[in-house]
Amino acid sequence: MNRYKIICATFFIALFATGLTGCLKDDDFDNGSIQSLHTNGTPPKVVEIKLTAADVSNFFVASFDNSDNDTVVELIPVNLATAGAAPEDLHITLTPKQSLVDDYNAEHGTIYGDPSALYTLEDGGVVTIPKGSYTGYLKIKFKPSDFLGADWAVGFEITAIEESGYVISGNLNKGIVAIGIKNNYDGIYHATGYFDHPSLGGDYDAEWAFATTGVQSNQFQLITTAIFSVFVDVTVDPVTNLLTIESSSVAVDPYDPAKNYYDPATRTFYFDWGYTTSAPRHVTGTAVYDRPR
Repeated sequence: MNRYKIICATFFIALFATGLTGCLKDDDFDNGSIQSLHTNGTPPKVVEIKLTAADVSNFFVASFDNSDNDTVVELIPVNLATAGAAPEDLHITLTPKQSLVDDYNAEHGTIYGDPSALYTLEDGGVVTIPKGSYTGYLKIKFKPSDFLGADWAVGFEITAIEESGYVISGNLNKGIVAIGIKNNYDGIYHATGYFDHPSLGGDYDAEWAFATTGVQSNQFQLITTAIFSVFVDVTVDPVTNLLTIESSSVAVDPYDPAKNYYDPATRTFYFDWGYTTSAPRHVTGTAVYDRPR
C-alpha cells in the first residue's frame, strides 16, 4: 500500500511539472513576460558613441578656445561597453554622416552648417581604444578662428570594427557634435550697477553670461533687479575697445559711445545705455570677468 502511494505521488508530481512547463511555454515565453536564460555563451562586446550620459540623443555642444593656429582636439568619445577593459587595441572606423545634422535641424528648427571644408580627420577617422582602456577619441584638426561667427555641427557614425568578436551598438552608433568657439570675451561676468526702471528700478548685483556670437561679439541676457526677456548684443572695437550695443529684443536708445567700453587690462565692461518700451529703461554699471562659461 505504501509502495503504491509513493508511485502515484511520483507520477502526479511529474505530470504536474510537465503541465506547468507546457503552460509557461505557451503563455509566458511567447508574450515575452518571461525571458529565456542562456547559460552557454558570453555577453556581446558592444562598441558605442556615448556623447550624453543621461539619454540616447547623442547630441553634444563642445566649446573650444579661439586660436588662429591649427589645433587637434578629441571630439567624439568611442566607448567599449563591457565590464572589463579592452583586452587588445581596438580600431573603430567613424564615418562622417552630415544627414544626421540635417535631420536634427529639421526636427529642432536649428541652422547648424556643414564645416567639413574647415577640418580634417586625424588617422583617417579610425579611433583606437588602447588595450587596458575603455575609451578612445575621434580627433579632428582645425583652426578654431575659422568657426567663429556661425553655427556648425558634425555628424558621425560607427561603420566598422577591425577586430573580430565586437559588435556596433544598435542605439548609440551615431552622434552629433555642435562646435562652438569662444572669443576673448566669452565667460561669466559679475555685473553691478543701477537699473532705472519705472517699477523695478534699483541697484543690481547679478551674473551675466557672455556667449560668443562672432570674433568680437557676444550676447548676454539682461539680468538686473529681475530677469528680463532682453538679450543684448555687444561688439568690441579691437582698436578703440569702444562698444557697439544692439538688441533684437528691444530698440536701443541713442547712447554715448565713450561711456560704453571694454578694459582689457581688468577684463571689465563699462555700460551706460538704455532702451524704451512703454517707458525708458537705463543701465549703468560694470561687468567684470569672473570665470569661464
